[in-house]
Amino acid sequence: MYREGKKVGIYTTFFEAESGYSLIRVAETQINMLLDHGYDPAVFVQENFAQPGGETLWRPETIDLRRAVPKLDLDTGIGSDFDDRVSLIYDAMVKTMADIDVCITHDIIAQTFYQPHNVAMRKYAQERPSLLWLHWIHSVPADKRATDYPRNCRFTPPPGFIVYPNSAESTRVMQSYSLAGKEHKVKVSRSAHALDPLKTWHYNPLTVDLADKARLIDGEVVVVYPARLDKGKQPEKIIRLLAGVQKAGYDPRLLVIDWQSSGERFQKYMNELETLAGELEIGDKVHFTSRLNDQCNQGVPQHVVIELMDLANVGVFPSRTETYSIVVHENINRGNLTVLNHDLAPMRELYGNNAIYMDFGSDTVNRKYRPDEQTFWDHQALRLIAELRNNRALWAKTVARRDWTPTALWKDFEWLLYLEPEGE
Repeated sequence: MYREGKKVGIYTTFFEAESGYSLIRVAETQINMLLDHGYDPAVFVQENFAQPGGETLWRPETIDLRRAVPKLDLDTGIGSDFDDRVSLIYDAMVKTMADIDVCITHDIIAQTFYQPHNVAMRKYAQERPSLLWLHWIHSVPADKRATDYPRNCRFTPPPGFIVYPNSAESTRVMQSYSLAGKEHKVKVSRSAHALDPLKTWHYNPLTVDLADKARLIDGEVVVVYPARLDKGKQPEKIIRLLAGVQKAGYDPRLLVIDWQSSGERFQKYMNELETLAGELEIGDKVHFTSRLNDQCNQGVPQHVVIELMDLANVGVFPSRTETYSIVVHENINRGNLTVLNHDLAPMRELYGNNAIYMDFGSDTVNRKYRPDEQTFWDHQALRLIAELRNNRALWAKTVARRDWTPTALWKDFEWLLYLEPEGE
């Protein structure tokens, strides 16, 4: 779906896009958000821009990349050639921005070394009053305001709107830009600082495919369980536990990484597990890797297993018998809350207080759940949630993975594109 009639430009002064400069990541987030929602953004970079090698976002085949910002040595002062610099930038804007309906800038109005860009932008804006400007600023505004031209352009209202990532300092922004009576000119949005874990880190394509199909990013209690699916591994206990999680008002996910489970008895068992999940109303939240991707018929590569654990926050291991369980060790290494079988003495010996324990039963301990099995696991789910919520690091990871992503923050971004240009 292409958003007809709304051409968005992102005006940068980038001469490269491979360094760890955080502003490049912010611009990439905006570019990807626009592409994902049917826009065709134009991205303005310096004329000497060095295109990264390999598969990258910064290619003319991927985005409307415009090398249209004059190459200038950055200078915080006002030199004798200041007006010439302004003219170069202004002329380039006239030649390359005529089709732009919305122009996003980054720090152009805030940084001293972008003063020529700031002045050129204001000059161009006067000639195109219908062009909407959205000025993202990433620095705390200066308290000391200059009054002489052109330094005062850093402290006078720009055309369009200023976008700032927090409301705590929005009053300071208004004061710095002399916006008394025009407070609506400052908009607060954290959308440009969203992070998509599947794009920010270089996960294996198989990891991304499985995570997307199982919708791991959307879950609040996310369990990844690597196991060969014989009945001694008891994944049905995890399903019941997560049904209790959903009953408590939280959104669960279970991805079973089934290893060499293509035989008839394994497939029959998977069918039974899927039926149970459906009966407990979490059928769309329980998945098996071999049924999500044909590459996983005989298992999943070890590095993909570890990457999937990174996208989880809980590991539940209800196996009836184990001597050690390397996957428990791996889960703990990935920093996830670990739930082990209290009825297996080796688990308590090996992992001690580094995990929580539940009564899953074992080859030596038979459990009778009262008043019934599902009610028991509903109660245990409340305990699991309390443990997870009480761990600030894990819960912060959960919130960031779900709520601070481009998908979650898209609405907070798109509405800005439809503001009236003058904001009056």
